[in-house]
Amino acid sequence: MNTKIDISKLKYEEALQQLEQVINHLESGVLELDEMLARFEQGKDLLAHCQQLLDQAELRVREIGQLEEKSSDQEDQP
Repeated sequence: MNTKIDISKLKYEEALQQLEQVINHLESGVLELDEMLARFEQGKDLLAHCQQLLDQAELRVREIGQLEEKSSDQEDQP
C-alpha cells in the first residue's frame, strides 16, 4: 500500500480498520525494512488519530451529561 491517505479525514472505524491492516502487514514478516518502518509510522499516526477521536467523543459525552444535569437542576427549582 504505497498510496498516501489523509488520516485526519478518516472516521474512527475507518482508521481502526486501517490500523488493523497495518498491524497484519507488520506481523506478516514479509516486508522489507523500509516498508516496515513506513508502515510502523503510519500505524503510529493512525493510533494517535483514533485516540484523538475517542477523546473528542468522551468530551462530547461529558458535555451532554453536564447539559442534562443543568437542565434537570433548573426543572427542580421553583
